[in-house]
Amino acid sequence: MITPARLMCLMLFTMASWGWCQESEIGAGGEDDRRIQKLIEERKRREELLAREETSLDGGASVNPVLLESITDNSIGIRFEERDAYFRILELAWQTPLAEQEAYAREFRNERRLSNPRYAKRKSDQFPVFIDMFQYPEEYRGRPVSLHGVMRKLTKFDPGKNNRGINEAYEGWVYTDDSQSNPAVVIFLGKPDGLTVGGNLTEEVRLTGYFFKMYGYEAQDVARKAPLVLAGAVEWRKAPKPAKVAFGPEVYLGVTLVVLILGFVAWQGNRREMTSAIQNPNVDFNSFSPPGFPHTKHVAPKDSNLTEHNDS
Repeated sequence: MITPARLMCLMLFTMASWGWCQESEIGAGGEDDRRIQKLIEERKRREELLAREETSLDGGASVNPVLLESITDNSIGIRFEERDAYFRILELAWQTPLAEQEAYAREFRNERRLSNPRYAKRKSDQFPVFIDMFQYPEEYRGRPVSLHGVMRKLTKFDPGKNNRGINEAYEGWVYTDDSQSNPAVVIFLGKPDGLTVGGNLTEEVRLTGYFFKMYGYEAQDVARKAPLVLAGAVEWRKAPKPAKVAFGPEVYLGVTLVVLILGFVAWQGNRREMTSAIQNPNVDFNSFSPPGFPHTKHVAPKDSNLTEHNDS
């Protein structure tokens, strides 16, 4: 039998248990909040440390390795953790003179060529940069590379909020001779005047920029990857217009002479045919049918003298 005292104890126990559960939930929620706050503070601290780091420690020959630690290959698009390095490398590519970048790229290409026994004895321009970059992205990360190929697609886009003053950028898909129908994705800031934005292009371009990562993208419901290069600008070689054929005076003189000769030969042939027809005495005109004439009723003319004579 439940007495009032036991009922009171049960109620107190229930209330204490409920209070303990609420306190535990609040404690758990507070722990999560503290963990999130700690992550935010850690990220902020890291950003402050990276802000004090220089983008390049060797004048543009390579990117500071500290900035490259957050980059992950084969990820779709640009991850949040990669954005700071992304914009800083774009700024470096824009500010470093192109001639210097090209010199750094040639030097690095020779290093890669000499490290490969298959190409060590070949000329520098015979080294397949695209294939080597595709197979060994960790060796190329943050290093300048030069590419020459055909740009098949070009889009303009807003890169989003950043503290580098970059308000617009371009994305081009470039196919090189050694890419085996695989594109290299190039993000750059300076577009040559006249280079069309759109798809289905066949524009020859040269570029030098810094390899960022293997860039993941979706193609016909299949995940693929392509080297992503960040460049300041691209060089566009405009296709020459078909040259008009210009003929010299000797050509016109030759054509005129040929026309005169052909005309003289034709005139001589017609003249011989006309002469033989006139001088031929055996032409039988009876073999030609007489022309037909319309049928008319013959009416004899009246002769007044003849009428009077008959009457008489």
